[in-house]
Amino acid sequence: MLDIGVGDALHKPSDPAEPSLGFEGDDGYYWFLHPLFERLAGETGQYIDLYGYALFAGPDLLALSRMLSEARRLVQGQPESWSVQTAVAPVLHRRVTRTEFLRLLSAWERAASRAQELSRAVICFGD
Repeated sequence: MLDIGVGDALHKPSDPAEPSLGFEGDDGYYWFLHPLFERLAGETGQYIDLYGYALFAGPDLLALSRMLSEARRLVQGQPESWSVQTAVAPVLHRRVTRTEFLRLLSAWERAASRAQELSRAVICFGD
């Protein structure tokens, strides 16, 4: 499970009053975005991993916001539902829907906006 929300350098996102979202390890939503996560890691050094920790603040938060804008453009260009490969051996696919994807991205964008307002960070906490 990957939890994403507003936090600080010492804590995972846990304030229920702040925008947050989550990805399951085998869901197509995470894996569709994975190539964007890899590029973001190249830019910021922060890798959004199902089992790791990433913190986006300051310039890295701006890079995250740009990545979310690109993700929104990619998702809006998809059909209402499509299949995403989530594993290689054995090959597994999961269906995703554009509506749910846009809901997740909206929550993430709200978290990024709120983190900026509060001079905090967006925390991605995998376990």
